[in-house]
Amino acid sequence: MLRRVLVPVGFREKPEQLAAMCTFLKGLGTGEVVLVHVGPNTRGPGKQNQRRIAAVADQIQTHGFSTRTVVRPGSRQMVLVAVAEELEADYIAMSFRKQSILRRAILGSTVKDVIRQSDIPVFVYKEPPRWRSRDDRFRALYATSLQWGDDIILSYIRDKRFQADEIVFLHVGSRGPDPFVEQQRRERVDTQLQELRRNCGLGESDSEQLAVLGTARRQIVKAARRLSVDLVLLGKADSVMGFAPVLGSTTEEVSYNVGCSVLIIPRDVEVSTEART
Repeated sequence: MLRRVLVPVGFREKPEQLAAMCTFLKGLGTGEVVLVHVGPNTRGPGKQNQRRIAAVADQIQTHGFSTRTVVRPGSRQMVLVAVAEELEADYIAMSFRKQSILRRAILGSTVKDVIRQSDIPVFVYKEPPRWRSRDDRFRALYATSLQWGDDIILSYIRDKRFQADEIVFLHVGSRGPDPFVEQQRRERVDTQLQELRRNCGLGESDSEQLAVLGTARRQIVKAARRLSVDLVLLGKADSVMGFAPVLGSTTEEVSYNVGCSVLIIPRDVEVSTEART
């Protein structure tokens, strides 16, 4: 499922940050890391880049991963997406770096561009925030529209290599036009969320469901903070019909503003899983 990951390397990463990210990747069932540096790969600069990426690979291997390394010139986001396809990576993992509103608006970000262009899942790693409760349970939150793509994301949740201790199923909706219609809507949503939990083989001890009113991009961030979530699972398209562009969408806004890591899964990705027992 998420066995092989592509990780971009800029040689500015701190060893402790890489170590923390490796620990997180292990919990997703990852065993192989493809390290990619976008830069010169010939002559003096190329040899230096090869030596530096080899040193990063040695560090990654101490955490129990097998590694491959790639150094290639070109556009950062285009190289990452191309190498991921060539080497059949299961997903791309990137560390998050917050930008100012002006810089984000004018220059954009590699993370955003990779999310837009990638046909495989993209994992955005964020260091645990200070408000994160310090217990031993790994919590994931799946924000579902109950309209498309549930089967795809549920296949990741059901996979035995996905090591979440608790899954929160969240639906953000709009209030019905009158009390009767609103009651019907709530009952329908509760039934659908219960069905999703059953489809994953989850019960009261390892899952919960939550239905709230409001704007999805705000309520997902609030729920993740309140529940001390470690990982948010999102579908890449988020319109009613499932074809909204990622730029400016709920997916982009949540991945930028939420205080925990995010796994963004395209609606058409092919998965190979091992069922939980």
